[in-house]
Amino acid sequence: MKRASLLTLTLIGAFSAIQAAWAVDYPLPPTGSRLVGQNQTYTVQEGDKNLQAIARRFDTAAMLILEANNTIAPVPKPGTTITIPSQLLLPDAPRQGIIVNLAELRLYYYPPGENIVQVYPIGIGLQGLETPVMETRVGQKIPNPTWTPTAGIRQRSLERGIKLPPVVPA
Repeated sequence: MKRASLLTLTLIGAFSAIQAAWAVDYPLPPTGSRLVGQNQTYTVQEGDKNLQAIARRFDTAAMLILEANNTIAPVPKPGTTITIPSQLLLPDAPRQGIIVNLAELRLYYYPPGENIVQVYPIGIGLQGLETPVMETRVGQKIPNPTWTPTAGIRQRSLERGIKLPPVVPA
């Protein structure tokens, strides 16, 4: 668990309108406690296409649902009851700013002056490409930032038939 990198913060800013729909707000627990939320159960319906769609409905990650239900298939059959992991331990870190927990694939945001934590599901990149672990601070906030893909990202995208522009507008 480390503070978010500047790249992570930039991406969050770029997708803030979309991300707001993905956040789950939890009231902060009393001092000395880190437990928030409650697990839920869900019965898979006929129209549920895959675990990712179910995960999105509950603002969590499919991987976390798989871990909470070690006996289900990636595409569970209708009628299967699954546990939705909505109870979690807050990171053992100061309750301020942004904390990214790479192992949980979650971002924790503590809005100043509010007694809540907003929890976002995150992705951390491609397998085999390490996500740097660091502590950073926000030095500048830019509304509607552009994204400049690295040469490596542009090359990998091109190999998959996707031509990225040198700069992607907000």
